[in-house]
Amino acid sequence: MPVVVPGESPPRWELIAGMPCWIELITTDLDAAQEFYAGLFDWTYETHSDPESGEHVIALREGFPVASLRAASGDQSTWRLYLATHDCTEVSGEAVGLGATITVPRNHVPKVGAKTVLVGPSGAEFGLLQPEESWQFDVGLPGTLMWAELVTIRAQAADSFFQELFGYEAEQFGTEHRSDYSVWYLDGESVLARVSMIREFITAQTLPHWLLYLGADDAVGTDELVRRAMELGGRIRVVPYDSSIGRVAVLRDPTGARFAVVDPTQAGDFGTAANFDPYED
Repeated sequence: MPVVVPGESPPRWELIAGMPCWIELITTDLDAAQEFYAGLFDWTYETHSDPESGEHVIALREGFPVASLRAASGDQSTWRLYLATHDCTEVSGEAVGLGATITVPRNHVPKVGAKTVLVGPSGAEFGLLQPEESWQFDVGLPGTLMWAELVTIRAQAADSFFQELFGYEAEQFGTEHRSDYSVWYLDGESVLARVSMIREFITAQTLPHWLLYLGADDAVGTDELVRRAMELGGRIRVVPYDSSIGRVAVLRDPTGARFAVVDPTQAGDFGTAANFDPYED
């Protein structure tokens, strides 16, 4: 899968560098996580083993890849976002030059591509992915990635780092000085957002993080999806509410990984789940 630099006009089958191109669940209980997301989004799974990358599980919805799941080496579960790059080694080097630190060295995942994981100056982890020619990734549909927000107290550092690395253009939004919300664009298309944490909500345990939004089927709706998640062992962090991107709720899966669900057909006033989320339990 070719990846082109921002400013070019790629054919439909090419990615622009800096676009979200993969999501990965690092989980403390792989079996429990698979059961939960299968019940919530009708995901099915393929398990792959590789001498270099180890065992990983590809989640599929209606036969198309939507995510991967992998056993955590520590005691925390989290969703990880990957951004497209034409050369994983070259761009990770550029990221280090801009202040990032590599946390997982380059490795190759069959059917996905070469990837590296870093922590940027914002304090949040992110991945770089150089996709294989056979790469596929469903987005914008129920049970797939719909949107992603970087939630951090180091807002200016995040803006500077990612705009320098990928050439994002930014537009600021906010309401009554309670929200510093920046939408990042590539070639005129919104791709990500950055949310500045509200200081009075921050504790010593608060960590910067990405909040990934997965789609709710409008025939089911966000409220019913939340009810289903609770029956499957999930927890509610933010009860359903209407936002500019749709009706949103924030959940934790049974292993503790935080994520949002959104029904984009029910868009309302401006708002971000990140500023309703208390950040930590």
